[in-house]
Amino acid sequence: MIIEVQTTQNVTIDYETAGVGYRLLAYFLDWVVIFAWYLGWIGIISIFSEAGLWSAFDGNGIMIFLIIIIAFPILFYDLLFETLNHGQSIGKMIVKIRVVNVDGTAPSGTSYLLRWLFRIVDFSMTEGFLAVIMIATTKKSQRLGDYIAGTTVIDLRLNARNKELKLSDLDFHEDYKVTYRDVLDRLSDRDIQTITSIIDDNRMQYNEYFNQRLADRIKSITGYEYDGPDRVFLRKVVSDYNYLAVQE
Repeated sequence: MIIEVQTTQNVTIDYETAGVGYRLLAYFLDWVVIFAWYLGWIGIISIFSEAGLWSAFDGNGIMIFLIIIIAFPILFYDLLFETLNHGQSIGKMIVKIRVVNVDGTAPSGTSYLLRWLFRIVDFSMTEGFLAVIMIATTKKSQRLGDYIAGTTVIDLRLNARNKELKLSDLDFHEDYKVTYRDVLDRLSDRDIQTITSIIDDNRMQYNEYFNQRLADRIKSITGYEYDGPDRVFLRKVVSDYNYLAVQE
């Protein structure tokens, strides 16, 4: 299932919904983080106990404090991270998946809250079987919490299977160098669409007259200078624009 997500620069990117495997891996990694948090505090408590430092604190007060400081992040882990970190827990960040609305927009606080509340049904009450079955069988890869909240989880890898926008299409590489860093401010999405339609048109892409006129027009708008072939200049402008737009 493809989810269309629009960047702040009005560039629409097609993302696939994340599969069961990726979501389970993110879930497992999140529990590793939670377990590490718990063990860390157990270690701190043990050190304080061995050093005999608890006598400096009120017994009931410190116990209440510890319960809050340890349990609160564990209980509200997913809700806190997804709300404050744009739909990503630590596990989701590592696996490169994200929670979005099914229409591609960012979920509201209420949506995140509903997803979190129905984790009890999706995971605790059914030991995860309901979540796995629903993600695997529903059209938009939604567990019950997603279905109620109107959300799903997308795979952020641009070169994922069946994705319409790939890194190879945009000529992006790990060492990609941006030449025109302010191109988002100087050109609009319509300008980029016009350039792309001309340089990709079989009738015009090798027509030096059209390429020169277009390159001169873009140079006059942006103030950029380039002494090489016009098509190389135009493609670089488009690549820089798309690369920077994807980073938004």
